[in-house]
Amino acid sequence: MDARFPIFQIFASATWGGGEQFVADLSRRLLDDGRPVVFVSRRSRAIAEHTADIGAPLHCLPLKGMPDLVSALLLARLLLRYRPETIHVHHFKDAFTALYARALVRLFGFRPQIVLTRHLVRPAKSGRLHRWMYRRLDRVAFVSELARREFFSSGPVLDRSRTTVIPNSSPAARTEGEAPDLRERYGLTPEMPVLLFCGRLAPEKGCDVLLRACARLGEERLFALFFAGAAADTGYLAALRAQAAALPSGMRIEFLGFVQQVGALLAQADICVQPSVVAEAGSLTVIEAMQAGCAVVASDNGSQPEYVEAGSTGLLVPPGDEEALADALARLMDDISLRRTMGKAARRRFDEEFSYERFYAKYLALYDE
Repeated sequence: MDARFPIFQIFASATWGGGEQFVADLSRRLLDDGRPVVFVSRRSRAIAEHTADIGAPLHCLPLKGMPDLVSALLLARLLLRYRPETIHVHHFKDAFTALYARALVRLFGFRPQIVLTRHLVRPAKSGRLHRWMYRRLDRVAFVSELARREFFSSGPVLDRSRTTVIPNSSPAARTEGEAPDLRERYGLTPEMPVLLFCGRLAPEKGCDVLLRACARLGEERLFALFFAGAAADTGYLAALRAQAAALPSGMRIEFLGFVQQVGALLAQADICVQPSVVAEAGSLTVIEAMQAGCAVVASDNGSQPEYVEAGSTGLLVPPGDEEALADALARLMDDISLRRTMGKAARRRFDEEFSYERFYAKYLALYDE
């Protein structure tokens, strides 16, 4: 890959979540390595704010999906302007736009490769347009074996040799940033366990399940649970606050809102809780918890079993099972030695298998292909 030519990063989400953080972290690392990056996204205040300090130009296109020929034409103009060697897309619907744009610029003797990262756990679609698209992608990276297995379960016409699995990771800067001192700010004693949920406050993330599990822990239980994340649905947030208010007074529940330096918060936590009730393709929060040396309690659906070694680096419970979740939380809260041992084991596994340098080297190899 010639460092003179930029890598296009195309992501059409109007909100900020783990997939968008993935793009931001990778782009920062590329820029640090002297490799230019160009962002292409929908017009979004969240995207503009979170990418403003990265140092890469941001171009906003409609990016409406498969039949969006206007975006394809505008993207083709950007391709001719910057002449990237690689277009990295993060959703299949944006791959259509990239392929249409590439067909246009090939008239000028220019053919950038198109790499797609699959961040979801879903079967491949089988329509004619999708079959056309699958045949033309140069490489597809899945964030977990589960995501790849589920994609191929519907028999897509995509050469498996053009796919790979690159597990998610988190750069060191995610744990080294500044974050509020939770114990100091909220007056918590050193012995009080600190639980942390990180992510969007949404039903599919199991936030309400977590609070119902807390209600099962008993009135004498003392701990603090922090929710770090924003809620798109104000009604759901209000319902969570009402649930929290009904819990015994010894359970300190706080809603922090969106926090940029989640890794720095996880470094303060005793237990990271990820009770998602849907299949996660590659939970970035679980990876960040491992990096921070924090024991994890997570659902056993999705890719979590690929990251968390049950009984060694954390505990896994069935999704939506508030009783099992309560039991797992109680086990770690009652055994300081166990949660510290799990945290250390999680950090070792991160260093050995999921470090950001390994992740970055795999993407450079993908771009070079």
